[in-house]
Amino acid sequence: MQLWFWAAVAGMVLAGISNFGFKIAAKKGFDGDTFTFYGGVTSLLFALLGLLFVQPDDLSLSLLMIISLLSGFISSQTNLFKVLALRYIDATLFFPLFKIASPMLAVVFGIVFFGEYFTLVQWIGIILGHLIPLLLINRVEKERQHNLLRGLVLVLLVSVTSATAAALNKFVMDAGMNEWTVLWYTSWGITIGCLVLLMGKLRSLPYQHIVQHSSLDLIKTAIFRSLLICLSLLCVLFAYGNGGDLGIVQTIQGFYIVIPILLSVLLYQEHINWQKFIAVVLCILSLLLLA
Repeated sequence: MQLWFWAAVAGMVLAGISNFGFKIAAKKGFDGDTFTFYGGVTSLLFALLGLLFVQPDDLSLSLLMIISLLSGFISSQTNLFKVLALRYIDATLFFPLFKIASPMLAVVFGIVFFGEYFTLVQWIGIILGHLIPLLLINRVEKERQHNLLRGLVLVLLVSVTSATAAALNKFVMDAGMNEWTVLWYTSWGITIGCLVLLMGKLRSLPYQHIVQHSSLDLIKTAIFRSLLICLSLLCVLFAYGNGGDLGIVQTIQGFYIVIPILLSVLLYQEHINWQKFIAVVLCILSLLLLA
């Protein structure tokens, strides 16, 4: 197994833990805009420390910088949609559906825009992984959701923005950008995106809104999630820069659903059945095939 594969797996584990932060945010009623804003600020500080240590030589104005900023801006929309979606559907349904839609789009983007191709074994792993969520859709799930249709629409929006941001990150890494530089510009994009949305929504500077919706609990949760997702992104960027295909890396990244599902069941007593258990097992099998 190549090093980029292990980096992708590490990124998947970190993403799984960090994405549970969105469930905490939804359960505690945190404001999605404020939550994302603090996450962006944390990412900026973390990336700045990394830049001071690594001192890459590609921190210059360029098209790649603009693309990285755009990736971050799009990611800010992804984070907001996640918090909203988890208010309408369970994490045990949201994350599997997101897991099939976003990696599927990433596979398509990889084939169309990056000329990627996969071996027969890899295709089996990809197809098996994308069929797993079918086990999780049944009448019980439908009856448990607060607003299934609205939740599904938000899942689609999250998937499109997530796959697009991943493709942009793959592009700049293939062009030779340093991981810490990408994280720096992406973090700025997330922060700017959140502030732009807030100003458009409030039609004023968001200072009072952020102060009003801030709490120590929200800030701690946002920092926890942001640090983990920064580390996850660095792992994924490393995988892109060292031979990892967009489709394969994002399919592996999709397997992080195992972690928030288990945490949601253990901490919030969300519904679990034998189908979800089999889905977890099949996720692991798919991961082995992709190796």
